[in-house]
Amino acid sequence: MLRGDRVLLRALTKDDAVALHRMHDEVETTAGTITVPWVPEPTERVVTRHEQREPDPANVEFAVESLSDGELLGVAILWGVDTHNRNAHLGISLLPEARGQGFAPDTLRVLCYYAFQIRGLNRLGLETLTTNTPMIASAEKAGFRREGTLRGLSWVAGAFVDEALFGLLAADFS
Repeated sequence: MLRGDRVLLRALTKDDAVALHRMHDEVETTAGTITVPWVPEPTERVVTRHEQREPDPANVEFAVESLSDGELLGVAILWGVDTHNRNAHLGISLLPEARGQGFAPDTLRVLCYYAFQIRGLNRLGLETLTTNTPMIASAEKAGFRREGTLRGLSWVAGAFVDEALFGLLAADFS
């Protein structure tokens, strides 16, 4: 699949979906990444959704795996692909044990490679809560530029939180 310095991005399997589902139980983390209210979800529903999904070139999910030991680290997604304007958004979610170890910037760079070199896109957007300092640092390490802040955009754990907007152009990607 797609290799970085430390990560491999590959197709997401049913077993991955089950393993990654435990991130859903981190209510505050999950609530900050979804656009609908968080509700508990049984693993069986995750498996059913995975088995019934159709390939969607506008929303491509990858399992993130460690190159050194093959361990599942998390999930990465290229979403909202606009083929006319040649832009999209990306995001990642890492399992708790994979956070803070430098996997996120490499994962972002591999996603950028896929978007720019394989898909021929021109611009990528990345949005994250302003309270998510690890993701902000990872975005900046991967070459993204902060483009703005959407004030009070996201309702997370009883309060509105600002969202930071980042962008990267193909011409700026190295």
